[in-house]
Amino acid sequence: MKDLFVDLTPEQYENFAIVGTSIWNSYLKDRILEEMMNINSGKNKLLDVGMGTGHILFDLLDFPEFDNYHLNGIDLDFRMVDFCNEKIKKHSVQSRITVYKGSASALPFQHNMFSLIYGRSVIHHWSNPQKGLQEICRVLDKGGIAIIHEPLSDADEDAIKLFNKEREKCGISNMSTEEKYTLDGIQSLLFSCQMKDVEYHVQKGTGIGALGCEILLKKKV
Repeated sequence: MKDLFVDLTPEQYENFAIVGTSIWNSYLKDRILEEMMNINSGKNKLLDVGMGTGHILFDLLDFPEFDNYHLNGIDLDFRMVDFCNEKIKKHSVQSRITVYKGSASALPFQHNMFSLIYGRSVIHHWSNPQKGLQEICRVLDKGGIAIIHEPLSDADEDAIKLFNKEREKCGISNMSTEEKYTLDGIQSLLFSCQMKDVEYHVQKGTGIGALGCEILLKKKV
């Protein structure tokens, strides 16, 4: 199985990410802020796994909760990384954001490096989802948390229709469910990772989150 790339130019993806997925991005950002109070790590480093063009990283710059954080992102698509680096230079935020080209299954970071890790709609893009989750847990600091919002193949039908409607507005075809997991599949995947030092909780979303599920990982101190 190969990594699944987004079949869009960075410019197209940026428009889709900001306009077409804005309500789902806001939902993830709200959950990140809610869970920050549960972080017991002083590393103050954040990682966006599968960042795309870095749209959420730039949004987080406006939140005072991240004033003392260094924001990091990684994506396997060099086009997205180059596009994001141009934005970083344009907005002169090199001291706040650093992005990397790399795979989730081989993150180029030391153990216990990040207090907070997040991703949205990423697991089904990975060629080795088990290794990707294990890598996230490896680089997550003790007392840190990771949040992943992942669409499901058995998601609420109305939620899928809403998402496809937003995609259509951006000139993007309907979401495929073929490569995505069921809720039970996500549970089985996490169980197979055998993460002894990490607690995990999977919850199917409701409301705007009914498109998928939330995976919440907490690394033991």
